[in-house]
Amino acid sequence: MSDDEVTISCYSCTVDIVEGDELTHNGNPYCTDCVRECDGCSTTIDSDDAITAGDYNYCTDCGVVCEHCNEGMGSEDSYWVSGERWCDSCYTDDSFYCESCQENYSNRNSYYNVNDTTYCESCNDDNNWYCDACDDYHNNDDSCSEGSGGNCCRTIRGGGGIHDYNCKPDPIFKGKDKHGVYLGFELETEYSRNIESASAYASTALEGLAYLKHDGSLSNGFEIVTHPHTHLTYRENSAMLWDTIETLRTRHEARSWDTNSCGLHVHISRKGFSSGAHLHRFIALVYHNAPTMMKFAGRKSRFARFNDVYTFDEYDRPIFSLKHKTGNPSRHSSERYSAVNTQNEHTIELRFFRGTMNKSGVLSALDLTQAMVEYTRELRLDDVKLGALSWEWFADYVASNNGLYPDLYSRLDKIQSVDINKPIKADA
Repeated sequence: MSDDEVTISCYSCTVDIVEGDELTHNGNPYCTDCVRECDGCSTTIDSDDAITAGDYNYCTDCGVVCEHCNEGMGSEDSYWVSGERWCDSCYTDDSFYCESCQENYSNRNSYYNVNDTTYCESCNDDNNWYCDACDDYHNNDDSCSEGSGGNCCRTIRGGGGIHDYNCKPDPIFKGKDKHGVYLGFELETEYSRNIESASAYASTALEGLAYLKHDGSLSNGFEIVTHPHTHLTYRENSAMLWDTIETLRTRHEARSWDTNSCGLHVHISRKGFSSGAHLHRFIALVYHNAPTMMKFAGRKSRFARFNDVYTFDEYDRPIFSLKHKTGNPSRHSSERYSAVNTQNEHTIELRFFRGTMNKSGVLSALDLTQAMVEYTRELRLDDVKLGALSWEWFADYVASNNGLYPDLYSRLDKIQSVDINKPIKADA
């Protein structure tokens, strides 16, 4: 302390404070241990009364305590859930939004997803009815085609075992993964002749592995929807699946790549992600490398948009944000026709792949999906700051684990040379 510095005593603990460093509260000087400055309104508050949120301190007007996890937060960052004030993290991870009464509820309450709409228990009782035949709910204005018995998924369009688009049978899980990562894919196929024989053959051959669905975007075709498989099961124990797809191509003239209507969609089980932060890193990896993803996929499509991650500030400047894509899927804040569709309750859907009936082409898409999930699982903020979400870093990971992702690895050197406006034609 220099000779010309003047000290004063803290009004509470009497410690000496250099004059000018004190905080004034109720007209008296205090040290920074006894009094803090609110980061919201800059008023001084007693330290015992401060609401702490990380490195921030708030008065009771500017801050609140989350009634779910008891952590502090700024008042403007809070949400009402089941009559309580919740922080953003608890709101995102442990609540759902009823689209009927437009209220937020804790996940401890029952909720129902009917025709892609989420209902609380009360609204579900008011708006939907339960069908014993298909073990599912339907809107009050809708009927069940098998209401007198049977299974709604037996509704057929086009014959030959092609189920209605809304068919969602109970999943049959194939294999076991230590992290609970299961993949399912939807492969859209077109046919130049009557599809009766093709669908009759495929529905029988794929029973228990996959099922067929009608899709209104197809001219004369159906989509093959697999039950959830582990990545390893697809690679090592799914010969019947790949043989059936090949037979459809060679004997029934099925086409997927050489069309303007077919895509390949890959679903990933939400339970396979270790946390909300893990999911955020995964989606960020996809969107930060959009040009390369489109080259790998072999197409760009309005049904798999990469530009749905931008909002605009007050000056109409685009702001990159993934918050709306990593929250509760019941809020439908993300678009279905996105490169990464996050609206589904149980899965994350990658929609940007071009359809292909080539086994290696489908496996490379599954390789890419699994590799991105595992690569982003253990990344930390420091890694991300150093550039870990770049394609170069990810490609190095694939190269060092080429035995796990052989079809993806074989395509690494070819991806950057692809002209997305002139996709390579293939008999697939």
